[in-house]
Amino acid sequence: MRIALCQLNPTVGDIKGNTKKIISIIKSTKADLIVFPELSITGYSPQDLLLNPNFVEENLKAFERIVQSTKNKAAIIGFIDKRNNQLYNSAAVMQDTQILRIHHKICLPNYSIFDEKRWFMEGSEATIFEFNGKKIGLSICEDIWFPETTKKQKDNGAELIINISASPYGEGKIKKIEKILKERWEENRIPIAYVNQAGGQDGIVYYGHSMFFNNGRIVRKAKDFEENSLIVETQ
Repeated sequence: MRIALCQLNPTVGDIKGNTKKIISIIKSTKADLIVFPELSITGYSPQDLLLNPNFVEENLKAFERIVQSTKNKAAIIGFIDKRNNQLYNSAAVMQDTQILRIHHKICLPNYSIFDEKRWFMEGSEATIFEFNGKKIGLSICEDIWFPETTKKQKDNGAELIINISASPYGEGKIKKIEKILKERWEENRIPIAYVNQAGGQDGIVYYGHSMFFNNGRIVRKAKDFEENSLIVETQ
């Protein structure tokens, strides 16, 4: 299975521009599954834009346009989901204009530059979906920093983990995420595909470093700090 890790540099608040870019990549990329970073429709982090109902609805309309763009394609997109007037930091798996599964981020960071508990409700399900005959665990950023979600997914039959992220750069951060993925691999012995946002937003730099981790090591990784796509292959 060929997976495209699309290390996107979205613009916060530019839903129209981000959506146009996402659809263009979906249509032009030759891969079985095309994966985009956390909140790739809105850019990370939209912060108090989330308090505007029109912004949330525009995000949902853009999400539907992206779903409709996946004829004969499959993709994972980060977006804002709305359920019973509650917002969730979410990842959707879509294939051939249908939504297969939606994951709601479980571990919401609430330190340093993060304030996700102010805007989002916590998810509760360690999501697994089936694709091309393989069971895949789906998680968002902080979900993979702690062992519980990945372990539940492995225990429920996951053969691959895909984590979408919007992790900002800091001293030692790249080595830290490599260490985290190595720990998750050692605990579960299944490959991990990690895709992270790149570029800069409001003075915050996102380092990219999207990678495919297996057999205790980085098999392939994308160029740091810039928008690019990495094609990886799994058995």
